[in-house]
Amino acid sequence: MKPRLLLRADGNPRIGLGHVMRLLALAEILRDRFHSVFVIQEPDAAVRDLLLATCDEVVEMPPMPAGGEPAWLRQYALRSTDVLVLDGYDFELTYQQAVRSAVQKLVCLDDLHTFPSMADLVLNPAGGVTEAEYELRQTAARLLAGPAYAPLRAAFREAAALPPAAADTGTVLLCLGGADPTHQTQRAATRLLLLPTVRQVHAVVGSAYDQWESLQQWADDQPRLLLHRNLPAPALRDLMRQCGTAICSPSTISYEYCAAGGGLLFLLPTATNQHDLDRYLRGAGLALPYLSVGNVLTSPEANRIAEQLREAQHQHFDGLAPQRLRQEFAALLLPTLPLHLRPVVDADSDQLLAWANEPAVRQYSFIPTPITREDHERWFANRLQDEDTLLLLAEDETTHESAGLIRFIVEDDTALLSYLLAATHRGRGLAAGLLVAGVRALLQQFPEVRRVEGQVLAANVASVRAFERAGFAQQSAGESVTFAWVA
Repeated sequence: MKPRLLLRADGNPRIGLGHVMRLLALAEILRDRFHSVFVIQEPDAAVRDLLLATCDEVVEMPPMPAGGEPAWLRQYALRSTDVLVLDGYDFELTYQQAVRSAVQKLVCLDDLHTFPSMADLVLNPAGGVTEAEYELRQTAARLLAGPAYAPLRAAFREAAALPPAAADTGTVLLCLGGADPTHQTQRAATRLLLLPTVRQVHAVVGSAYDQWESLQQWADDQPRLLLHRNLPAPALRDLMRQCGTAICSPSTISYEYCAAGGGLLFLLPTATNQHDLDRYLRGAGLALPYLSVGNVLTSPEANRIAEQLREAQHQHFDGLAPQRLRQEFAALLLPTLPLHLRPVVDADSDQLLAWANEPAVRQYSFIPTPITREDHERWFANRLQDEDTLLLLAEDETTHESAGLIRFIVEDDTALLSYLLAATHRGRGLAAGLLVAGVRALLQQFPEVRRVEGQVLAANVASVRAFERAGFAQQSAGESVTFAWVA
């Protein structure tokens, strides 16, 4: 039975749908590993339909202040095996403390970092954010930041495989989030339509936008303006690819535009919580401030600037965020590893040879014949001297007994791994945790590595299962199976 992923966020015309859409994208990415349950207060019919299109269940919480929520959740919704994901600005420290003990793991999507956190995993889609800006109180808590971990909807995740988009900058997308709670769509469209180089403006709003009728009446007199409401994700992606320019709020919609193909992106903030994304997108050379839209769009350099931004956007949005998120959530479910890793030293040579020649190890090796001492000592000396090899010995934290080995050989931006566990530590479910701990140690020492691969015989069912539990993605199958982790 799949573990449950409980997703808690609210969305309506007042606060917009940003929190809801992020969690829906996350549920979509993790649907093969989790049974998803969305908990929400007073969704309207359109929002409920949206939730049910992705999640396995929707639980409607009675209206109540944030202070009353934890008790209700503990009584009616939470189970001790759940992973609870919170996305909203009322889920402060006291709230997190009240729910943390009721679930297996707590995850927070947090782009404010204004209060301490009890989360095991904090996800901030903005780049340039470090752990120093958070007060993480949970032991071994991790921060995942930037586009590499941004949960986007399938249509935008898959856009990386599409041909490059090179739309004309005179066709402009205007989307300030699904709800545009500060009602800036009409004002921004008016400004765009005054620019002589703008041939067409596509204004997009969502189901939570509450001024649709008045916007329609005004748009009837604007021949260069087309309105779109509540577009399905594939249709929005295709529209984005037709627009060489976009004016967006510094929120998920900006990330979706970058992922869809990108171009001239101007940021118009609509909420205070967008500060991190606004700062990151402009600082990384992925977007420009909205106030510069007139100067840039009427400049003969507009197409050159668009291509410059598009190239930078493509580098940051590589389409691999889903695999990274699956890896991290798989690792989140693993029990605490009772082993620690240290570099292999000369004195470990005899132990490694003894492990390597155990019949159970040779049985599942690609070369099953026993290893001679001469061959081992030659290999061992070469690997200890090789700057592109990392050998890590796992030791039992309680008994200090040697428990296993994980090895990485780095070639350019790829590392090839192999591992083994001592007979005394097999059958205890430790292999997946060893793989994750090893990869994290590797990336500390070799930050240039972007991909880690491991290959095992298909008959080695225990190792195949270990790679799967650790979150590695299967790349090939046959007599041998290749698994990959992306950094």
